[in-house]
Amino acid sequence: MNRVFPLVGCLLAFGLSACKPSGTGSAPASKAGAPAAASPGAVSRAENGSLAKPGELYPIVKGGKYGYIDSSAKIVIEPQFLMATRFFEDLAMVITMKKKCGYINREGKFVLEPKFESAAPFFEGFAVVYAGGKAGVIDKSGEFVVQPQFQRVGRFQEGLAPAVVRNEQSTRVAVDGGYIDKTGKFVIPAQFDEHLTVFGEGVAGVRKLGELWSFIDREGKTVIKPSFYLLGNFSEGLAGAMNAQSQWGFIDKTGKWVIEAKYRGARFFSEGLAGVLPMGSPKWGYIDKTGKIVIQPQFDAVDQFLDGIALVQVGKKLGYIDASGKYFWPLSE
Repeated sequence: MNRVFPLVGCLLAFGLSACKPSGTGSAPASKAGAPAAASPGAVSRAENGSLAKPGELYPIVKGGKYGYIDSSAKIVIEPQFLMATRFFEDLAMVITMKKKCGYINREGKFVLEPKFESAAPFFEGFAVVYAGGKAGVIDKSGEFVVQPQFQRVGRFQEGLAPAVVRNEQSTRVAVDGGYIDKTGKFVIPAQFDEHLTVFGEGVAGVRKLGELWSFIDREGKTVIKPSFYLLGNFSEGLAGAMNAQSQWGFIDKTGKWVIEAKYRGARFFSEGLAGVLPMGSPKWGYIDKTGKIVIQPQFDAVDQFLDGIALVQVGKKLGYIDASGKYFWPLSE
């Protein structure tokens, strides 16, 4: 098991599985060296003079284990985990060296003991966990509010979560996706391809058998007609979409291309930037909403920007960069 890349995958997605990259392209593994645009030892400072967000903690990897640093880049929770996520709603999901998932607070103490097979961070007060090979939903007390019964469940966003069920029929086995509420009830029936997206800005990307990908609203009505070969979720008014030539770009809520489809992969926009993988390049960089590259392609995997910094991967090393591409935390393995 690669101890580095799963963290990037987890933070990039939190869609239909705890540690699965989203439908907007994934980065190939590489043994490339450090980025050329910034020295791995360089530390940048935001315009207000602070680093990242005061009071927040960020996962880092050192010596093959995950721990946490604060906004001054000081280690405050010693590296001790097999994997760790950022803090969401005051809790972080970690995997112990015994490969069990649990949740810690900012003091590094377990609030929910590590006993789950797999898990994802909390969103809207709930977290997806796996027990007995099935996905269910817990609240912050650790109690199941939705018993483990699904093949997969994505994060709750705007009150709904994508969920996948396995339907065994006499002649075939169907795996279908729909959207559940926080009681586990399907409010949009399971009828779509299993890789449907989370809701973002009132819509979600889905595909029915024999059709291209489209966007639906919370009532399940099509609001952007089937036109795309893959989709990401809407964020900051734009969504990643792939055309017939397997090229990614960004569309608006009318389905119009706003940023030309010319990338091999694309992440979603956060804090005005989105990760992209140019055609013919093995490296990811970042663009702004005009499509201009603002951080040159140099990474093997990239995460979204949160609190002014983003997690990036080069080879088996992870680090954090700021919006100028300078390192807030140097690459380490």
